[in-house]
Amino acid sequence: MSPVSKERRKRVRDDDANWKLGIFCICPQDPSFLIPKRVGIGWSLNFGSPWSLVFFLVVIAVLVWGVFF
Repeated sequence: MSPVSKERRKRVRDDDANWKLGIFCICPQDPSFLIPKRVGIGWSLNFGSPWSLVFFLVVIAVLVWGVFF
């Protein structure tokens, strides 16, 4: 995977086409797992990153483990 410049990441993150419902960022061009929120303080998941799928699978596995075992 080639490195992406900070300017390119900023430009891609600010693009309205990459934000669904204004709160979900789906941006496969940005390799970052966490990105700064558009509004407010904090971080948001980049749902275009393959690591977000891994994160959700781990969370679901922990919840299922806690409920059934």
